[in-house]
Amino acid sequence: MNDPKVQEPTDEGVLFRLDPDLTLHRMIEKASIPNGVGWTPDNKKMYFIDSPTRNIFVFDFHLASGAISNRQVFFHLADDELGVPDGFAMDSAGNLWTAVCGGGKVLKLSPEGKIVGEITLPTRMISCPGFAGKDLFITSAEEEEPEKYPESAKYGGSLFRVHVGVSGKPQNRFRRT
Repeated sequence: MNDPKVQEPTDEGVLFRLDPDLTLHRMIEKASIPNGVGWTPDNKKMYFIDSPTRNIFVFDFHLASGAISNRQVFFHLADDELGVPDGFAMDSAGNLWTAVCGGGKVLKLSPEGKIVGEITLPTRMISCPGFAGKDLFITSAEEEEPEKYPESAKYGGSLFRVHVGVSGKPQNRFRRT
């Protein structure tokens, strides 16, 4: 992964899959800044974020083999919107909640990839949501331009909690054979 403060991101990132027998497989190549991977509640689809592309991709996922196929854009953050998709969490109803780093919000996306909710926060640098019960905990990073955005800098690095009324999807667990 590249540090965009040092150089323009390049596509040297890779998503690997670790199988239960501990073999490693390259699943996605040529990613710039991979920032999230997760599955639908039925484990038939896998989501993947590559932040600089502003895309959340969706793949068909074969649970028994771990194979992915049929890459499509699930959601594209409009070019006139501030920020990029960052980390995300899935809820038990199949909605994807993605942080918009640089945009100061979390978007709730339906299983069809439509925006169905938005949480606005007091700092631009939102990094990742995660569920605990029916609350969404949202992490943030330090403001990259504190002189330009002093109000955002005041809350950068904070942890926020928002009651959203839905629980998170149970986490997938790794099982070694």
